[in-house]
Amino acid sequence: MNIQLHKRLSRKFIIAILTSSSFVTACTFSVIWFYLANIERLDILYDALSVSSAIGIIFGFTLISLLGFSLVIFISSFIVYLIYTAHEKEFRNYDGLTHSFTTVCMCNSFVMCFVLISAFCLQFFWDINGFIVFALATCIITAFSYGLCHKLIFSVQSYIDKDNERTEKYLQKKSVKRFLPALLIIPAFTQIFPLFFIAGQLDFIEENNSLVQAAIFILLSMVLIIVGIFPGVIIINEKKNKNILQIITYALIIIPVSLLVLTMIFRPTPNMIINMSMSLSGISDWRTHQYYISIENHPPAMFDGALWNTHFYKDISSRFFITGVSIFSLGNIKLVCPTSINNVRSASLKTTADDFDEYNIRIKKLKKTAMTCVPFDKKEIHLWDSPISEPIYYQKVKSTGNSKILNLLHELK
Repeated sequence: MNIQLHKRLSRKFIIAILTSSSFVTACTFSVIWFYLANIERLDILYDALSVSSAIGIIFGFTLISLLGFSLVIFISSFIVYLIYTAHEKEFRNYDGLTHSFTTVCMCNSFVMCFVLISAFCLQFFWDINGFIVFALATCIITAFSYGLCHKLIFSVQSYIDKDNERTEKYLQKKSVKRFLPALLIIPAFTQIFPLFFIAGQLDFIEENNSLVQAAIFILLSMVLIIVGIFPGVIIINEKKNKNILQIITYALIIIPVSLLVLTMIFRPTPNMIINMSMSLSGISDWRTHQYYISIENHPPAMFDGALWNTHFYKDISSRFFITGVSIFSLGNIKLVCPTSINNVRSASLKTTADDFDEYNIRIKKLKKTAMTCVPFDKKEIHLWDSPISEPIYYQKVKSTGNSKILNLLHELK
């Protein structure tokens, strides 16, 4: 009877969700968003929406960006938790096995980080075949996992005694001895994603010693691995005496705290999440576009040709064209910047590990460059990327014509 009542309530709840106006609106918006994202024209999304609607959408994309970023950084924690949950019933029968399980996972991650970065260095500095280096690194990590599992899990006397008391011996199964160490390598290999993140967001002063830079890179990678796997380890160790609500509360506390710690090391982290949410929502478009402006609204002399690539066409005398980047578009306002802001922005989203003051300098440079941006009413400026032949330039755009560890980072990117 209770089961039938539960099914009826569940069915009514699902029907209520599917027929609600919020669900229909969200599905409709998702279709529009995916369509415009597929053709890379999210810049026109908010022309069809009100500002009040846009605020809710921006909040939604901010949550999506935060979740996506957390998934990349904490993916090892998610995988460790999934593996533990799948074997939780067996692990609970052995006092201390949960701790040994998390210890093996963490040690595997550290070894993987050190071995993999060392392998990249061997391949890059000494030009050793990449396939051979990767195969050797994989063999080392695998051998370490099997050896550590044998020492911390399969050879511990208290676990053996407990196993012998059971009618169905778990730790003595050949399948467990074969596949559990291999399974515990998976969280370590998922640490590759955070490592690629750090490689893409890290810079060094080129004059510094390459060995010092490599050591700093390895140290920061170790810190990133600790931050990535630490929430999963804490939640698993506390899960035995906690209910599901307490576990969720732990996760909601530990993950933001871990992100805060990450921000102290990789200072551009908040800006990366904000930029991601603004780009996904279509408010910012960091691609280079051509825009036309009526001479009646703004005279061409206001836009330096070397900065804005200002030009016009003989047959279109009432308008002139500029090249720029729309970094903010909401309501009736469109903030357009010179293309030079792209390089400055990219530099501001990276941290210089061997010179922390460099990040402050880059942020100041970004703010200074942003001061050259011009806020337009959307009726005054129009995007026009369709090609027109024979432009006449007011002034030609000016163009400007290492370290081993920097080259290695570029290779990883």
